[in-house]
Amino acid sequence: MLSISNLPSLLACLLVAGLMSARATAAPPTTPGTSPPGLTWIAGDLPPFVWQGPKGPEGFAYELAVAMAKRLGRKPEVQFYPWARAVRMALEGDAYGVFPLARTPDREQQFRWLIPLMRVEYGFFVRQTAAERPAVNPTQLDELRSTRVGVLRGSPIIKNLQAQNFTRVIEAKDYKDLLRMLNEGILDAIYAGTPMLQASMDEYGYQRSAFVLGTHLGEAELYMGTSLKLDAAEAEQWLRAYRQLQDDGTIARLQREYLK
Repeated sequence: MLSISNLPSLLACLLVAGLMSARATAAPPTTPGTSPPGLTWIAGDLPPFVWQGPKGPEGFAYELAVAMAKRLGRKPEVQFYPWARAVRMALEGDAYGVFPLARTPDREQQFRWLIPLMRVEYGFFVRQTAAERPAVNPTQLDELRSTRVGVLRGSPIIKNLQAQNFTRVIEAKDYKDLLRMLNEGILDAIYAGTPMLQASMDEYGYQRSAFVLGTHLGEAELYMGTSLKLDAAEAEQWLRAYRQLQDDGTIARLQREYLK
């Protein structure tokens, strides 16, 4: 029989049991032996670092990602997305790697900067005319400011243009689209990383002599960057594979092949 004198201790026991039950319900399920997700590489069509050619994916950074994956005993895979979406996925996701990502001050605290690729300068390209004189002088910022300038969507270099008071900036999904728009007269100039746009000319069937490179505005180091939430041990495995490829000459060979 329950006596009044036993009520306080009984209530205390019920309270403790209730709290323990609530904590057990609220705690996320765990599976013994689970490990953080492995790194997934994502990219856009950005020659000479990565693009989808007639024979499939290729490029310096693409081949580097594949070689590192093989060193780790992983299945080599790179998923392709429009560049702005790829950057956003790496920014917001847990275990994505993206390349080639420009390391800029505003991005410094947003990504893990895993592997350096190349330092690039950004410049203005215009079409060469039949009179062998560009319709727009690409060496003069004052003249370029009033023109229609194309830039890659999702690229931080648009801020360079905004800082210089460019007001007619048009964004495109990739370099192929930028070259088409310039060739068709939709744009007056393209502002882009010089090696990337020149490699895109080669890849998409344009003669480099049909364009004029003018003044440069800014530069940045390109990286294979990852989500900040990527597990540190996972990041270290990829770095170890990268160092091994440096030591055996693979990276030097890929640079000679793609970074011409």
